[in-house]
Amino acid sequence: MSPSEYQELVEFLTGQFGQIEGQFTKIDRRFHDLTVEMDRRFTLLDSRFETFQAEVGERFREVFGHFDEIYRRFERLEQEYYAITQQLRRIEAGLKDESGRREILDRSLAALKEQVALLQARIGDIERQLKG
Repeated sequence: MSPSEYQELVEFLTGQFGQIEGQFTKIDRRFHDLTVEMDRRFTLLDSRFETFQAEVGERFREVFGHFDEIYRRFERLEQEYYAITQQLRRIEAGLKDESGRREILDRSLAALKEQVALLQARIGDIERQLKG
């Protein structure tokens, strides 16, 4: 290869490398632009996700507040139910005592009526003896 051919080849290759370098520069610029655009979109998505997450968190706190109120009311109802059942047991026990006392009184009254009847019969006998 002659020096002039060599020089032409070097110039040709230098031109080719320059074109390739220019293409790589364009590719690098496009890649940079795409990276910047993707960063912007991801930043927007992150912002939207954080907003959504905050809204969901607020809704859950609200729901948990409602559950706390429901559990508080349920606990109060449970306490009232317990108090009512205790009072009913006392009333039932009192009624049993009352019915027992009434039964005793009924028996005593029946015995008393028998004794009064006997006394009246004796009084009647005594009155007849006195008259007769």
